[in-house]
Amino acid sequence: TALDLGCNLRRRDALAALDQFMRVHGLTHEQLALGALRFFRRRGVIQLRQLIPLTSPCAESPRESWTRLEILDAGLPCPEMQFWIEIDGVPTYRLDLAYPRLRVAVEYDGDEFHLRTDEQKRHDAERRRWLAQNGWTVIVVRNGDFTGPGLERWLGELQPTWLTAAP
Repeated sequence: TALDLGCNLRRRDALAALDQFMRVHGLTHEQLALGALRFFRRRGVIQLRQLIPLTSPCAESPRESWTRLEILDAGLPCPEMQFWIEIDGVPTYRLDLAYPRLRVAVEYDGDEFHLRTDEQKRHDAERRRWLAQNGWTVIVVRNGDFTGPGLERWLGELQPTWLTAAP
């Protein structure tokens, strides 16, 4: 089923499906690649073959997969997923996508988790305040930020970090 979806869905949705199958069913890149061999000459198999090396069981939502794919498509390195910030040796804040060496976080804020309750809003504000005070740049991606000006905005925020980080 994962491989069928990888062939038939739009690219972003296909990666999200592959990520979730990998996460839920413990599939490996090798298993996906081996299974894809039987799809020789099938419509969509080129897309599937391109997506398999990009899959990750760490994506916790389809939009995290979409965000990671946009980063990769922009020619940037793959960020670490579900990166924990430790305070005094205690894992305290978890970031969706992170470049720890550069202290850059990319967070997908879905309406269902981040905008629902006042408590969640306070928690996010406190976490982002702490991150900013400790030298982190937090780039927030929302549902409408995958095309047009929204996409240009957050990728534009992310790309200069790589230019200034070069040796």
